[in-house]
Amino acid sequence: MKGNVALILEDRRMNMYSISASIERIEFEISVTRQQLNHHLDKLQDHLVAELTKAVENSTKHIQNFIMALIKKQRDIEEWIEDVESIKKHATDKQTFLGMTNLETKLNKTSNDLQSWIDGNHLSQTVVSFHLNTLLHNIINERTKFGKVVVNAMPSKLSLKRRMLDQAQMIKVNAKSTSSLEHMKLELKTKMNTNAFNVSGCCISANENSVVVKYDPSYLILIAADGKTENNIISIMQTIIDVTCVDNETVAVISYTKKNIYLVDIKSRKTIKSIHTIDPAVCSTYTEGTFIVCLENGQIKEFRLEENKTNNISSTVVSRSITELNNTLYSVKKDKNTSVCHKRNGDILWTFTDEEILQKPRGITVDEHGNAIDAGVESNNVIAISSDGTKHKILLSKTDLCGSPWAVSFNNKFEYLLVSNDKDSHAFLYSVNYS
Repeated sequence: MKGNVALILEDRRMNMYSISASIERIEFEISVTRQQLNHHLDKLQDHLVAELTKAVENSTKHIQNFIMALIKKQRDIEEWIEDVESIKKHATDKQTFLGMTNLETKLNKTSNDLQSWIDGNHLSQTVVSFHLNTLLHNIINERTKFGKVVVNAMPSKLSLKRRMLDQAQMIKVNAKSTSSLEHMKLELKTKMNTNAFNVSGCCISANENSVVVKYDPSYLILIAADGKTENNIISIMQTIIDVTCVDNETVAVISYTKKNIYLVDIKSRKTIKSIHTIDPAVCSTYTEGTFIVCLENGQIKEFRLEENKTNNISSTVVSRSITELNNTLYSVKKDKNTSVCHKRNGDILWTFTDEEILQKPRGITVDEHGNAIDAGVESNNVIAISSDGTKHKILLSKTDLCGSPWAVSFNNKFEYLLVSNDKDSHAFLYSVNYS
């Protein structure tokens, strides 16, 4: 109780601190938005001033050209007046006749030109004006706000310690698991040819389709429920080490050399999202919007898809493969012939090591009863381990599999188990029965 009260007190203090810190963050966002608006308005103003300058220059140039033409006409008329005065004083009758005839022709043409200018648009008044954008009018005139302050009460994610309740639940689950393990049987539904000789992962989607990963060269193999290969998805990334189904149309893959989780749309065969993992990953699992990823450096991290949040999971186990059920983790220890069941805080619930039964375990999955299912590469078998780690059962032997099983995946919805071999390019889909 003392620990729980201290935990709640710290949570409330952190909430107060986050509220105070939000003021600075929101003020910064407002300032950035204001700067962006100012910058955008400056660009609009510069563009409009440039447009105005160009319009004025064009209009002024047109009028200036017309003025130059008028000045030339004015000079011509003055010269004609001087010619008339000269004819009056010095010209003979014949010269006067010819000169006046020529002058009359010029005057008629000029008169016609003047009339055409009046009738046309040469003498129209050019007026340059400005119309403000109605959206800017609305911002200026209407009583709008810069934004709206929203205060939400989010559900608490605080987890209190209930030791006795955890122990009671564990006893209940273990009793059910032991019973389910004793009656657990596999029935082969489909034998599939993957054409992949170095498998690194597999999963079963919600529509019963299977996805198998070829490690090098890396690509995804999509197999229908009837065992027919639908297509392959290539050019995602190199050295894909694991795959997990997110929904009917999306799978998530990780690479031994890349620092990302790639979400791939099966229909379009394109990557639709990338999540940075800091370091390359060796295995992953997905449950209800949350990825748990074991990094190459030994860390275990949780990535929440919708919230874009990352949490560290405390664990002393360096996992080679991992799966999850009801916040309990099941791992294959790296470079060990050992399977481990552990909590998120690092507490070990059980450890299974029996080198006569399980050698070089690689893939691990878990059924709805908490039975861990391991694929032994060198022991050429698939075994189930009860949730208390005290009992085991060999589900598939070398005779059943023919090749080294590498990847396994259990689907709770259909109670299907998918097993993919590493050496003989075969995968097997089993129906799991507990009666």
